[in-house]
Amino acid sequence: MWIKLTDVNGDHLTLNFTHVVSFNPYGTGTHIVTATPGLTFFVKETTEEIQRKVGITAS
Repeated sequence: MWIKLTDVNGDHLTLNFTHVVSFNPYGTGTHIVTATPGLTFFVKETTEEIQRKVGITAS
């Protein structure tokens, strides 16, 4: 599943969420860790916004 996000510099990026290992709150945004060693992203979207984009619902 591909999702559109905004990095901390304001640039847009499209991320294949299938390769995401974890995502955690970081400052006012989110730190995303991928399965590729050393490839991480810091984005402006909150974890809640990302959960909505990928269809994760709170239990």
